[in-house]
Amino acid sequence: MIKPRIHKIVPVLGIASHQDAIDHYINWLGFDLDWEWREAAGQPTIISISRDDISIMLNEFGVVAAGAHITLHVLNLDALAEEWNTRRPGSAVVELEMPYEIPTVSVTDTFGNCLRFQGENPIEWCREENEPEMRAFIQAKLDAGDPFPTPQEVRDAVGPVLGLAIEVLNSFPGYAEAYKARGADSSE
Repeated sequence: MIKPRIHKIVPVLGIASHQDAIDHYINWLGFDLDWEWREAAGQPTIISISRDDISIMLNEFGVVAAGAHITLHVLNLDALAEEWNTRRPGSAVVELEMPYEIPTVSVTDTFGNCLRFQGENPIEWCREENEPEMRAFIQAKLDAGDPFPTPQEVRDAVGPVLGLAIEVLNSFPGYAEAYKARGADSSE
């Protein structure tokens, strides 16, 4: 017997205007129009769009509420943002989402649906180079009799990713208790 396997998701987003959806998703974001259906001229439309391995349905019927939030993972987010900015200059800004500083471009359509395009997790690309330095920095502080440094102190000393500093600190025995105690002291 073949084991069941979920292998694809196709979100359905509510839209209020066929033309606005085409302008946003196809003309700007570069999705392909797979197909569209309407019962008769002037009737609401259902649109299927795709790009690479992603498929999305856009439904103008009003039975699907707008305002969805979807996160999509992207290889080379900077190039994708650059592509969008060639069509609409300054429209796609890569920001670092905290605390793990994941590069993200959030794009909201005129209907309130938000697509969050996230690039590669910087923890993975900086782990090999920075994790040993972070461990050495933390250990040197502890060996000197200092308390655990904060994640920000580790990042400032070694850099570049706060999320990796948090991960490394959490791997030290006793850090969780010290963190809780520090939080209790600062709340008084």
